[in-house]
Amino acid sequence: MTLDDRPQPLGSCWNYWFCVAGGDQAGIMAALGLTDPQPTTYALAREEMDRASHGSDTGLVCVTGEINGWTAVVGPWCDPTDKERHEEVRTLVEVLSAQYGEAHAFYFGAQRDGSAWLVARDGRTIRRYSDLSSEMALGDPLPVEQRYLDQFDIPGRPEDHLDDEDMSDDMFEFWHACTAQRVAQTISLDVVWHMPTDAVVCGQLVLARVPERARGAQRGHNGV
Repeated sequence: MTLDDRPQPLGSCWNYWFCVAGGDQAGIMAALGLTDPQPTTYALAREEMDRASHGSDTGLVCVTGEINGWTAVVGPWCDPTDKERHEEVRTLVEVLSAQYGEAHAFYFGAQRDGSAWLVARDGRTIRRYSDLSSEMALGDPLPVEQRYLDQFDIPGRPEDHLDDEDMSDDMFEFWHACTAQRVAQTISLDVVWHMPTDAVVCGQLVLARVPERARGAQRGHNGV
């Protein structure tokens, strides 16, 4: 890795990432069971994550250094909407939040394939939302969600209207405005398209291996 390698967007067609408060990269990797960290560049990491998001079973995630007070873990293994692993992912995020105060998980489909977010504080999930499934919803809307709900005069919670034909136009506006990217940009890090280029950075980007038991679940959108 070159010394002047600065944070760059890691976006692909389908994007999955954790954000954890603070910069304890080694501790975060240990808590998640990640091993064999290898320094890399953002350009190489983006290529690797793009392969993974398109279904290549790389068994890898990339882990940033601290960026503006947050550490990101990026790759399909972080998917909070995975049909088989979403509760495991929720547990991992809660464990991280118990250790570091706050942790998030996000999914964003760049081809209008949906958004999801999970927010945990002090070991407890305070919000989970996916516009792919109302059954996944937990907790009350975040302030950023509420702002857009109010803007488009949508009552209640967004998950209440996923199948509401009478609210379809308003919900389309909400989904277009309140994406996982926008939520992440507001509460931690949007690693997809808006990685802050002027960020305060400490530490280097690495590629690390996910736990062996999870290799079968490490797949991109095409593996759903």
